[in-house]
Amino acid sequence: MTTAFPITKPTLIPWPCLQSPLISPPKSPNHPTLSQNKQQKTFAQALGNVCVIPFSQLPKPCIKGDHRAIQIPDDEYEAGLAACKHNLQGGIIWPKGSSLITIENLRNKLAVLWKAIDRWGVTSIGRGFYEFSFSSLEDMRRVRSIGSWNLSPGILKLFA
Repeated sequence: MTTAFPITKPTLIPWPCLQSPLISPPKSPNHPTLSQNKQQKTFAQALGNVCVIPFSQLPKPCIKGDHRAIQIPDDEYEAGLAACKHNLQGGIIWPKGSSLITIENLRNKLAVLWKAIDRWGVTSIGRGFYEFSFSSLEDMRRVRSIGSWNLSPGILKLFA
């Protein structure tokens, strides 16, 4: 008997720190073999990674008024902007009394609405707001061209 599974588009993860390297199988024959596929880290696991950076490599702060500030070099600022040019943020407006949605349910609802979009990803940024990353500027513009998306019962509003 053959079971058919729907073909789903891969999730686009905009932050490489959330992806872990390949996991090798344990050397002990008493342990089950782990998958050779890439395993995705949770956000908490990514934050748990410790990286020691010497103070000499950190930017030197300066005083601006009553606050400390650091200067971001123009080329690094431009690289940061370029990395986000395919991203949108959005918030869901829920009717009073409705329950919140999981990120997986949100992704499934949007997959039906965004069939024509090639690869995209969604990340919760808290309090009902999400960041959407797209594989192309054209896909991002196509989604943004519609003012709001009806998620039944909520409404998704997107902004740059």
